[in-house]
Amino acid sequence: MASNLYFIGGGNMAEAIITAVRKHDDRYPVDHIYVEDISEARLSYLEKTYQVTPATPRDTPDNVDIAVIAVRPQDDVTGVATSIVNRFDQRTTSVVSIVAGYTIAQLERTLGGERRITRIIPNTLTTVDYGYSGVSSNQAAADAPDSVRKGLDAWLSTFGKPLHVEERLIDVITGFYPPNLVYHFIDAYVDAGVLAGLPRDISKAIALDTVIGGTELLKQRDVLPQVLLNINNSPGGVGITEAYTLNKTGFAAAIQSAVLAAVERTTKLGKEAQ
Repeated sequence: MASNLYFIGGGNMAEAIITAVRKHDDRYPVDHIYVEDISEARLSYLEKTYQVTPATPRDTPDNVDIAVIAVRPQDDVTGVATSIVNRFDQRTTSVVSIVAGYTIAQLERTLGGERRITRIIPNTLTTVDYGYSGVSSNQAAADAPDSVRKGLDAWLSTFGKPLHVEERLIDVITGFYPPNLVYHFIDAYVDAGVLAGLPRDISKAIALDTVIGGTELLKQRDVLPQVLLNINNSPGGVGITEAYTLNKTGFAAAIQSAVLAAVERTTKLGKEAQ
């Protein structure tokens, strides 16, 4: 049987999920996707592009299987949760939150502990079938009937690769996975080629191919990066010279500091949420 989804918030992450769900309709058939958003222009775009049904906070459509809280942490998350309580039957509707930093305990204060609640912070790479996402559920969701749990897992698998983890790890995964870090690296890598004298289009082509090819080789060999680094870093060679220069500039520490700062910011967003 096909399912019905209801999104409160129609931003970029909600759109990424909707894109993936539409792409994998064979994996998770959907009858209706309802979306409510404060922007009429945004709703019109989503309706035209993905054939969603625009909704308002007053709507109470029947047979909603999953209600998705897709607002920002700085928005009125408590108000959204209260709206769900007033409109959706906890016996039939599971709640999924994609709000960064906002915990299950915070949601349960409004939704109640008997409501099936799941947290997942999807990766924007879901649209290209990549991106791990940390998933955690409350006891009510864990105790749900098999059909409900299998349905939720099928839906989660349409947008990326769900990892069921302890909730405390969700913020760590969220801060760790954004592809922005890769984009920053590639941007610098391309500029380096230009600085060395390559035309930008050639530098970009080489950089992208090197990143993709290097990653694929690492996956095929199934070894730690240090193994391939040791192979490539011959005595007095180009590779070891590059490694020495990166070490002098604090390359590894810069990446690690950026990830830790992102994790800290994710956790802080939840504490600041309403």
